[in-house]
Amino acid sequence: MESDSPEKKKSDPFELLPVVLVLGFAGGFFDAYTYVARGGVFCNAQTGNLILMTLGICGGEGIKALRYLIPVAFFVLANIVGDLTYRAAKKRAEKKGIGLQEGRFLYQCAILATETVILTVVGFIPVSFPTLLPNALISSVAALQYHAFRDMNGVALSTVFCTNNLRLLSGNLFSAAADKDKLSLKKAGYYTLLIVLFISGVTAGYFLTVWAKQYAILSVSLLFMFLGLGIVLGRRKKNSSDGTEKEVL
Repeated sequence: MESDSPEKKKSDPFELLPVVLVLGFAGGFFDAYTYVARGGVFCNAQTGNLILMTLGICGGEGIKALRYLIPVAFFVLANIVGDLTYRAAKKRAEKKGIGLQEGRFLYQCAILATETVILTVVGFIPVSFPTLLPNALISSVAALQYHAFRDMNGVALSTVFCTNNLRLLSGNLFSAAADKDKLSLKKAGYYTLLIVLFISGVTAGYFLTVWAKQYAILSVSLLFMFLGLGIVLGRRKKNSSDGTEKEVL
């Protein structure tokens, strides 16, 4: 999804820097929330769950170790749902004659709304409840977010974990220094901001979850709700002022 220019898609509101930073903040919040309130696990990336499952089997836990497959399965399923949603959005866009870009906008709105609903449900599951279900749901949210939001005006990124962002940051810093490439330096700045916002989300997630327990995740639900409303209303206003208003929702 990466392109040569970070200025390629200025008209896509979900690829604007402030929106991406909000999503990155939420990604950090997810991991802090599941770690503090849902059994000390990280649910954004599934490598750890596969390792824990394998170590459990090797350590003699038997079938009990397979419990780690549940969030992995939900992560995979959510990616499939993301693909199905994207295809449905493209078909609707084609049917209404509103173009591929509007179809992608519809898809991203649907994913953000789905995330909001799932997080709201998780917020009302007591911390005394078995952790597998809420962690699997958060894994689903992380998968949907990673599936739908992987670009910032042509710059590839992740808003739910930092490993690839760190790799891309280091690569762009090297290119900026070795080749005197100003575009690489600009991209490195983007990745730095995103990583800082992710860490800020972890910090906020920790303190808010310690205080509010399972209800802490509702703050992200509200954040996503206002973000989605702001984007949709802003899009409608822009289309209306340009004389190109179309039904996208």
